[in-house]
Amino acid sequence: MANCLDLDPEWGAIDLLEEVEATFGIKIANEEAERCCTVGDLYDVLCAHSLDWDGQDGSCGSSMVFYRLRRSLRPDNHRGIAPDFALAASGLSPSRLFKKLADDTGLRLPSYELTWLGRSGGLLLVGGIIAAFVSLLTGHWVVSGIVVLFALAGLPLLRVDPGCFPVGIETVADLVRRTVPLNATRLKEAGGRPADRWSVLVSLAAERGVLPPNAIGPETFFHRKSLDLAVTR
Repeated sequence: MANCLDLDPEWGAIDLLEEVEATFGIKIANEEAERCCTVGDLYDVLCAHSLDWDGQDGSCGSSMVFYRLRRSLRPDNHRGIAPDFALAASGLSPSRLFKKLADDTGLRLPSYELTWLGRSGGLLLVGGIIAAFVSLLTGHWVVSGIVVLFALAGLPLLRVDPGCFPVGIETVADLVRRTVPLNATRLKEAGGRPADRWSVLVSLAAERGVLPPNAIGPETFFHRKSLDLAVTR
């Protein structure tokens, strides 16, 4: 796989920049953003705007997240949940488990992955909507209506999809490590010590791109357009 997040060239990188600004409470100038082609470029800009971030005090963010997840997993006996507790032992499918944890804790969790069932439903829904729109533009109203019905058939597939745990997340400790950087703002507001800048940036990038956090480095490009330009130089 190319060392690239494979974001949309027009909007993907912009969305990531805006989320970084909101998370760190900074404002990145347009000329600075235009110079960012890789995650490392954005990290340099981020460091210039958040000099005191990594030196903040407060309670341990990992402990705060762990205690919240533990109470949600076993409200009646949360002390029985250790960091090495296997998430699969919860008895819930990944999709139901992540929804429960997010609702109970108010934390943003990493996105679970769809199985072939959910991916099929997503393709059916998106493809059907596009086909219906094209049919409308060409004046085929009846065809458009039929295609919409086929597209809606993708919704039940998405709803019943049990999902898969994200790559590298098998235990509570794994989930804590991936959850802390995604909740930097919430942890700060609760008196916690957020994750370091690089961890937060990589986690945000992983949520929007196709690479897991451990595969993202300073040289990772935002989209294939920038990667192709760099290769041809």
